[in-house]
Amino acid sequence: MNNQIPKIIHQIWSDIYEPLPKMFQELGETWKYYHKGWKYIFWNDQMMDQFINNYFPVYADLFHRFAYDVQRWDAIRYLILYEMGGLYVDFDYECIESVEDVLRGNCCFALEPKEHKLPFLDSVSPYFNNAFIAATPRHPFIKTVVDAVFQKELPFLLESLTRFEYILCTTGPGMLSNVYKDYANKKDVYLIPADYVSPFSSFEIRSIWRGIINEDWEKRLQKAVAVHYFMGTWNK
Repeated sequence: MNNQIPKIIHQIWSDIYEPLPKMFQELGETWKYYHKGWKYIFWNDQMMDQFINNYFPVYADLFHRFAYDVQRWDAIRYLILYEMGGLYVDFDYECIESVEDVLRGNCCFALEPKEHKLPFLDSVSPYFNNAFIAATPRHPFIKTVVDAVFQKELPFLLESLTRFEYILCTTGPGMLSNVYKDYANKKDVYLIPADYVSPFSSFEIRSIWRGIINEDWEKRLQKAVAVHYFMGTWNK
C-alpha cells in the first residue's frame, strides 16, 4: 500500500429497522481476519450522531433532514473518511485477501461492474461504487463530495425521480460520478477496477446463489481481493 491511507476499517449499521444480521457479522469478520494490523470501527447510530455533533455540527441539521435514512448512511461515510481517513466498506462485502495491494494513491473508489451503469446517468463518466472507499484525512476530492452532498438546495426534485434514482443522484454512486466528471485533478483519485473488488455483477451473484457456477467465474476470484454481494438492503 504505497500511500498514506490510515489502516482503519470503518463499517456502519443502523439498527433502526433490525440489528446487524448474523450473515453481515460474519462478513465483517473477514475484514478483521485479513487485516490484523488494522484498527476496526463499527459505527452504530449513537456513534454516528455523536460524530456529526462533535465534528460537523454545521451539517447536523441538513443531515437529519434528508428524505431517506440511506442518505444519512451515505453521507456519514464521506464525513468519517474526510475526518479520519481509512477504508470504508459496506457489510455486504466479503474480504478474501488483504486489500493493501489494490489501494493506490491517497484516494480510492471502487468501480461498479459495467453492467450496472444506469441509463439516466452520464454515459461517459465512470460509474462509482460507494460501498468501497479509501482515503487519507482531508482529501480534496472527499471534500468536494461532502460539499455536493450537503448543498442547501439539492438539484433534483423528489417528485421528478423515483426513490432509487433520487438516492443515487443525491448521495450515492450517481452523485459521485457527477462530482468526478467536473473534478479538475482526476489523477488524485484512483479508480479501482471492478475486477479486484466487484468481480461479479448483481445478476451473476444471484446466479451463484442458485448454484450456477462456471469456469470463468472461478478464474475471476483468483484476481479479486473482495466480493460485493449487492444485497441492496438500503433499497428495501
